[in-house]
Amino acid sequence: MMMTMLVAAGRGTTVSVAKMQKSGLPRSFLVKIARDLIKAGLIAAKEGRGGGYRLLGNPQKISLRKVVEAIEGKLATTGCLVHGARPCPLAKTCPHRRMMGAITEKIEKILDEYSLDEMGRK
Repeated sequence: MMMTMLVAAGRGTTVSVAKMQKSGLPRSFLVKIARDLIKAGLIAAKEGRGGGYRLLGNPQKISLRKVVEAIEGKLATTGCLVHGARPCPLAKTCPHRRMMGAITEKIEKILDEYSLDEMGRK
């Protein structure tokens, strides 16, 4: 919802936290999500009176995967596929690892197919 509001406002236009809260987004949630999106370089914060958040990039060129991974981290359908996870002792013989890896790749491709702009128009 936050990103949809920023897309609707237009790139570079600041949307106030108060306006986002009116749409039902709790301030604590906004701050947490915004921190991740700022770190990923997708949005910027404006502090003080008239402050809020603004979209930095072209929404047509920002994939939903970039947004999801900025908030959730690298996609993985199972813990053993998480980057930096402890090695699983069953990794070489696990019948599920290959299948779950393929599913993760398909999800990544689907999210790459959609832009933030498309999500904002839906």
